[in-house]
Amino acid sequence: MTPGKQSPETASDNRDRESSRPQLFHRIADVFIIGAAAFYALAALAMASVSLGLITLSVFRLYTAIATPESSETVLLDAVSSLVISVAVLDVAKYVMEEEVLRSRELRRPREAREAVTKFMVIIALVVSIEGIVLVFELGRSHPELLLYPIMLLCVSVIIVVGLGVFQRLSLKSEQHLKREADDAAAAKPL
Repeated sequence: MTPGKQSPETASDNRDRESSRPQLFHRIADVFIIGAAAFYALAALAMASVSLGLITLSVFRLYTAIATPESSETVLLDAVSSLVISVAVLDVAKYVMEEEVLRSRELRRPREAREAVTKFMVIIALVVSIEGIVLVFELGRSHPELLLYPIMLLCVSVIIVVGLGVFQRLSLKSEQHLKREADDAAAAKPL
């Protein structure tokens, strides 16, 4: 055999190895995707468990506050705050389960990404604003000097909502621009 030339068996072995590499990479990618989905499912279940625990604790606090005549408003406000946080955590768990486990795909279109970000940011804005409102009521009577923190929380929630509005507007413009480009490209294509 001349140098630089391979025997037919060696060339066949090399082709087999090269063709098996993409299969191996696809298998590794599949295992990674399944592992990531399992991790997200576990995280979502953990968040749901924490949320259900907080809901149970909040209901118990509410029952105790109502049953005990000498309980203060603070107990009620704490229960409301815990309920709000637990519902938000449950909503995030639901979002993670829907987007990362059940759908198990990337957001391919700008509209899908915009809707996912909007949904998530609305949850965050609601939690921040409700927590700020609860703290305003709680601290307004007992420690008015500490009202700066809840007022800042309310300002942050307003900033989140305004930022979300800007994001929505820019995303819609981008979607319209991409649609026009696709329409122009389709119109320019010869029949």
